[in-house]
Amino acid sequence: MDGIGYVVMGPALIPASEENKHECPLSELPENLIYEIGKRLTIYADYVRLRSTCKSFQSLLPKVPNHQLSQVPWLMIPPANDASDTHCKFFSILENKMYKLELPKVQGKLLRGSSHGWVLMINGYPELNLINPLTRAQIQLPPIDTFPDVLGYRPYMADEEYLILRVRPNLPKPAKVQVESIAYVRDVFIHKLVLSSNPTTSKEYMAMAIYGMVLDLAFCKNGDKKWTLIQQNDQHMNHDIISHKGKFYVLRNDGGLWVGDSASLPNMTQLVPSLPRTILNYFSLARTISGEFFMVRKIHKLEPISRIDHIYSYKTIDFVVYKLDHHQGELKWRMVKNIGDNLFFVGINDSLCISSQNLARYKGNCIYFTDDYFDCHREGIVGGHDMGVYNVEDRSIKPLPGYNYYVSHAMLVWPPPIWVSPNPAP
Repeated sequence: MDGIGYVVMGPALIPASEENKHECPLSELPENLIYEIGKRLTIYADYVRLRSTCKSFQSLLPKVPNHQLSQVPWLMIPPANDASDTHCKFFSILENKMYKLELPKVQGKLLRGSSHGWVLMINGYPELNLINPLTRAQIQLPPIDTFPDVLGYRPYMADEEYLILRVRPNLPKPAKVQVESIAYVRDVFIHKLVLSSNPTTSKEYMAMAIYGMVLDLAFCKNGDKKWTLIQQNDQHMNHDIISHKGKFYVLRNDGGLWVGDSASLPNMTQLVPSLPRTILNYFSLARTISGEFFMVRKIHKLEPISRIDHIYSYKTIDFVVYKLDHHQGELKWRMVKNIGDNLFFVGINDSLCISSQNLARYKGNCIYFTDDYFDCHREGIVGGHDMGVYNVEDRSIKPLPGYNYYVSHAMLVWPPPIWVSPNPAP
């Protein structure tokens, strides 16, 4: 892997090769200058390296920096389906480095998305947890068998542990009950889970999930014992969630955009009317720092691996981007060919947007995407590898910087990598 070094990380991200307990000439620097140097380091790994320079730096600088860190996410590469593997890799596109972190708690679990630096862990059993990869702290969410359309969990019924409704619970249609296995619940039951705020800085956080066979919506507040259904009296499905300042924004497959917060839930308000026709799957919602909303649709192409065995792979060949604009007094989606100096990071994570203005090596108007086609693992389609950088201007797709080695050596990357914002707060 040219240009990429592996750095083994402990829970505090202290690189072993750089750790130094001895005094050094730098310890003679004035304290105010040391503080000023620390404040100017926006990459967390750089801040840790500074603290590990000598004992005096460790005593002067707090373990968790008080200033704003770079919001450029890391690419988290979960352990493969190996029960003995307890390590995760993290690729920093800013540093062009791959870090390795031991996380014993993820052993045997599927890592299914991220939000505010916390990663969802699921193994198919009712227990549902979030983990902060940098601190190893965990948060327990209400269990899976408390979702509104999960009728029961039967651990004694092998491969038929769950009873799940197949139709939206609040619609006047005959109930259809499906028997499902732990493997199904682990792999596809939760489509996406997003937090309203950072749990390390706010105890009033909530979680919202798109889940189930018809992509229903449910939420819970900190301390809740079960998930609460969000009423939606139609057949349209939910396809993405993002959060901003305590509010959830939900994009549906008809193009409708809905918003809700702690005061309104379980009710939500529609901000944007539906499009004239229902759009297809594989699109994400993004919000820029300036408050603009974008809808990003991914275009896939299936490629046969074995026509005889009906085995297929796929890859992203294009994106269609819409921007939310005012038109004749109302908000409407408008197709655009430019997203300015923004960088979008989309996948099974809470979509992120940052400006490229302070990133010398990276230009804006690009979409950094990872594979979010989880159903492929159950449909006999080879997947998990579909990731890259899409240039909105010229519509080209390139490999992720410094990461193409990993992909080129494995067509099946399972589970898929995840964008994660480093969150060192305990």
